Amino acid sequence: MGKICTIICGAPCGKFPRELAEGFIIAADRGLDYALEAGISPDIAVGDFDSAKSAVPSGIETVKFPPEKDYSDAELAAKIALERGFDEIKLLCSLGGRLDHTIANIQLAYSLKKRGVSAELFGGGERAYVLENETREIPAFSGYLSVFAYEKSAVISESGVKYPTEKVEFTNEFPLGLSNEITEKSAKITVHSGAALIILVENGR
Repeated sequence: MGKICTIICGAPCGKFPRELAEGFIIAADRGLDYALEAGISPDIAVGDFDSAKSAVPSGIETVKFPPEKDYSDAELAAKIALERGFDEIKLLCSLGGRLDHTIANIQLAYSLKKRGVSAELFGGGERAYVLENETREIPAFSGYLSVFAYEKSAVISESGVKYPTEKVEFTNEFPLGLSNEITEKSAKITVHSGAALIILVENGR
């Protein structure tokens, strides 16, 4: 296991997943509100703070940026995590709310993957991450598993699921892997080539 950093973002994510926050904690803008409400004292607060309602408590390192900037608050937090040597990043409250921010966070996860950093997005009973030339085992849960080609195409195998595949080419022009279900104790996803976006959606969403 690598060095873990948790970034708390600002998307509306229902009940805050307190149990997922671990390691070095960075609160990005409105994520500061979520952290303090959950009794978490972040190691760093970062952003332009145009949406946070809470003041940064004394003693917490603060990195403030102007509202007019090229990077989102989540990206700025990720840059700090990279600079400090973290190679495993969780982004809580990074899915849901504004679609443009959700897409930006997915792009961020892809960018981090290209840098060799494991990044997972969480929010509102959903979870997402990118796989590239690797295999991931996913424990069974009540909900849906979707797999999409994130680049132009990806060759993917899926087992332990309702609709298995064996070295099938997925493309970004057709959502072949939408709404699968795990039927065994775990599912196994192998991305033989290309990059794939994995999305887990719990029932009730």
